[in-house]
Amino acid sequence: MGASKQVAIEGRIREAIAGLRPLLHVTKPESIELLHFDLQSGVAVLRLDGGCPDCDMPATALMQGIEAHLRLRVPEIHVVRTETTRS
Repeated sequence: MGASKQVAIEGRIREAIAGLRPLLHVTKPESIELLHFDLQSGVAVLRLDGGCPDCDMPATALMQGIEAHLRLRVPEIHVVRTETTRS
């Protein structure tokens, strides 16, 4: 049962991320993606490729907004961590 719950939660996280992309004007799906979710700890690890393409928002503020959005839509998430890359 744990594996199916894990898959269901990861699906909800991916849906929430997909809902964020248009708001952030992100055109490449891989710009923000779920790398891993740990069901026991509630830690979601995302890859964030750069920052907000159409604004000067600092990466920290951007991540705070992403985390708040995800935690609101997926209450199983307790912490969001990121791997950031710059092209």
